Amino acid sequence: MCPALFEKTKRLMDLVCICCGEPWGVDYVLHDEPNGFDRSGGLIRSCPCCHGKEPDGMTEERRSRLSAVAAVAELLGDDVDGLAATLDDFEALK
Repeated sequence: MCPALFEKTKRLMDLVCICCGEPWGVDYVLHDEPNGFDRSGGLIRSCPCCHGKEPDGMTEERRSRLSAVAAVAELLGDDVDGLAATLDDFEALK
């Protein structure tokens, strides 16, 4: 693939905290700061940003999206890369 085209289409593989919605790189979660997250597989229940406290003013739409992320994460279990790829695909559909 042409390097310039690759840079335009390259997307980051992120996992999302279902408490606050903060995206986190898979490598960071798994290797750089693995003890900083309350997680099971790719399901992040709390992160260093929220420490398990939902942010004020979260919309119902955002809460619904995070519930959908949680459901997909539960289905995929320990398949962290699969969850990150699925979330990446969902972002591409926006």
